[in-house]
Amino acid sequence: MKNKLSPIVLFAVLILSLAGCGEETQNENPQPEAVEVKVQKPVTSLPQRLNHKGKIQSSKSIGVQSRVASYVDKIFVDIGDAVSKNELLVKLNSDDLQARQAQISAQLEEIEATLENAEKDYERYKNLREKNSVSEKELESIRLKYKSVKSQKAAVESQLKEIKSELKYFNIRAPFEGVITSKLAQEGDLANPQTPILQMEVDNAFEFHFSVSERAISALRVGQDATVEISNGSQQIDAQISEFSSSSLNSGGQYVVKAELINKNNVELFSGQQAEIQLVTDVLDQGIFVPKSAVFRRGGLQGLFVVSPANKAMLRWVETGISYGDHTNILSGLSSDESIITSADSKLYNGMPVKY
Repeated sequence: MKNKLSPIVLFAVLILSLAGCGEETQNENPQPEAVEVKVQKPVTSLPQRLNHKGKIQSSKSIGVQSRVASYVDKIFVDIGDAVSKNELLVKLNSDDLQARQAQISAQLEEIEATLENAEKDYERYKNLREKNSVSEKELESIRLKYKSVKSQKAAVESQLKEIKSELKYFNIRAPFEGVITSKLAQEGDLANPQTPILQMEVDNAFEFHFSVSERAISALRVGQDATVEISNGSQQIDAQISEFSSSSLNSGGQYVVKAELINKNNVELFSGQQAEIQLVTDVLDQGIFVPKSAVFRRGGLQGLFVVSPANKAMLRWVETGISYGDHTNILSGLSSDESIITSADSKLYNGMPVKY
């Protein structure tokens, strides 16, 4: 009987031992190790930032027009051609004016021949008068004839000079070094002073043009630094306010502002490109601002972590506003006296212990 009970007792002791071990394992619930984080308080004021859409334009652009009405004989350039100052761009038909020039030139030759004879007669009569061979009246008559021919010559020469000056307008030249951007007429078209034949602009010199309200114009000043972002968002160019209008009477209540583009990286630009300018003003905006790096997105929500009084990371869903450089404006979900986590050594979750 004694030998039969021993295995049963041993088995019972083994079961109790295993149960005890299981209970001890279940009671062990170690605390997770605190994660090292960096924290900071929200910023409550930042310089005001203005964003305005506008267009990139050449700093100098003109329409090449004629000063006379005539048919286009020849256009020597095409769109995209680089031209130098005083280079011949367009030749207008000047047949009528050249025919008139030839006629007056022939007339001048006749007058010059007449003047030569009149001058000889006048010199001869002066000599005869000294010898009392002719009367004073006869000498005066010859002198007046000579003077009249001289006046005729001067008048014809003036006409000829005027025609030569007018002929210059039939050869249209580039007013400055630049590039042809538009061709608005063809050979054979009638050119007139009201309609451009070509459009040209300086090469690689651009401005950004935009409009602002009365409230915004007071925050701008000439020389103010800015950044222009091309519409595709892939490139940014430094800029500087160069001028702005002092009246909005002819611009629909808006003030036109120009900013010189400082294209240090030689970004390829084109007139008419859409872009957006970003300016930092001297005016301070009030609010709750946090670093962009502290805000994350999950689905359609945006959140950040704050540190609780028990030094735990607490998730906060927030509503964000516009960006202020490296900061984001928090519209709701955060108070200014809370400490936000800007970075952590590992991934955070709600309620995780932290240290800093």
